[in-house]
Amino acid sequence: MMPEPKAFRQPLTKSNFTSTKGTKATLQGATTSDYFPITVHHCYDGDACTVTLNDPFLPPVLGDHIPVRLAGVDTPELKGDCAAERALAIQARDFLVAWLATAVRVDLPSPARDTYFSLNGRLLADGQDLSQGLITANLARPYDSGKKLPFC
Repeated sequence: MMPEPKAFRQPLTKSNFTSTKGTKATLQGATTSDYFPITVHHCYDGDACTVTLNDPFLPPVLGDHIPVRLAGVDTPELKGDCAAERALAIQARDFLVAWLATAVRVDLPSPARDTYFSLNGRLLADGQDLSQGLITANLARPYDSGKKLPFC
């Protein structure tokens, strides 16, 4: 079940993450994936996070602290055109962070590179699609490409 948008529990901080050499890094217990074992470090806004792909065969330059844009959604911008957009952007980010902070498992299935060399993909938290969760909570709009509609 998805948390309410105001269900922000705690921000992602270094104290939330644990790692032991030779094991997968975790966020409050487990952030592992059958596709890519990932660690979520930070979410800038509702549709952009920084992750590390913990693949022992992947050089750090290709998998360490890589930006990921959530596929299929557009969320308000923190540097938006009006106060309402900026406030909604904070709600979307906090919703995403709260969901990730309570997830036992986070997956990044089938990521692809976008035009800015960021990863673009769906993040799944305990099997739930975070992009769809943001849309359902009215914190994001569906987006596949092209012109984005203003939030103001």
